[in-house]
Amino acid sequence: MLAWLVEWWDGVELWLVQLPYVLQVTLAFAVLVPLAWVLARVIDRGIDGLGARLTRVRDAEPPVRRDGSAGRKGTAA
Repeated sequence: MLAWLVEWWDGVELWLVQLPYVLQVTLAFAVLVPLAWVLARVIDRGIDGLGARLTRVRDAEPPVRRDGSAGRKGTAA
């Protein structure tokens, strides 16, 4: 069913293993650091949004956004 994907992955894996160690580490960091950063941002925003929805305080302000604004639209920060 997904034999082509398994064969492709085996080829990529074999190519990576045959590279010198320094290049292996460089490629791993080039892929894993941005991936970890994006995953951390998604988890952080998800937890902030969930916390804002589940709070017991009725008029709780949502978390501060990246641009520095907080609260609902039209309110001063």
